[in-house]
Amino acid sequence: MSWTVYHDHVLGVLPSLPAASVHCVVTSPPYWGLRRYLPEGHPNADKCIGLEPTVEQWVTRLVEVFRAVRRVLRDDGVCWVN
Repeated sequence: MSWTVYHDHVLGVLPSLPAASVHCVVTSPPYWGLRRYLPEGHPNADKCIGLEPTVEQWVTRLVEVFRAVRRVLRDDGVCWVN
């Protein structure tokens, strides 16, 4: 049995994976407006989820992420959201 852990921005990794190829997704999405995960000036700071100006934009971003998750999740796969 083999497995791979991807450590990168979710919307950078998921599009590169084949459809219906993932057995398990474990995630803890950032709360809206709670904290900054990358320091000011970091090259990926604009990709941080949770810093959107409105809660509606944050929800839209999460929907985008979970649509990408659904595309790669197998029919018998599981997605754990904390």
